[in-house]
Amino acid sequence: MVEGACLCGAVRFEIGSPAQFINYCHCSMCRKVSGSAFGSFLHAHGSSFRWVAGQSSIAQYESSPGNFRAFCRTCGASVPVLEDNGSHVIVPAGTINGDPLVRPVVHIHTASKAPWHEITDALPQFEAFPPQEFWAPYE
Repeated sequence: MVEGACLCGAVRFEIGSPAQFINYCHCSMCRKVSGSAFGSFLHAHGSSFRWVAGQSSIAQYESSPGNFRAFCRTCGASVPVLEDNGSHVIVPAGTINGDPLVRPVVHIHTASKAPWHEITDALPQFEAFPPQEFWAPYE
């Protein structure tokens, strides 16, 4: 089981099934929301996701059409977002407590990566979003 929380602990969640993967996103929006060179996101099946506490403390911001960012109203920390009618959850990896038992698999949107950051690992890199077939092993 994967468990996590926001910075102040008001928002807590858990995922009952194994996570699928973690990705690193280098788009400008993920850099801004994370305050870092890239955003790190764990992906899992939404059917096994549940809010443990603080769902009323969550606010959302539509950062681009159809793309929502969720955060705790108290501490401002990013929190998970359910997508595809609840079938998929995207979890800011920094909110995870413990080891999610999956590791990063890809760098995406590298065409807009921070000019001061150098990617030094051997993970695949895509200038935009990877083709659908890339994700097949993780579904």
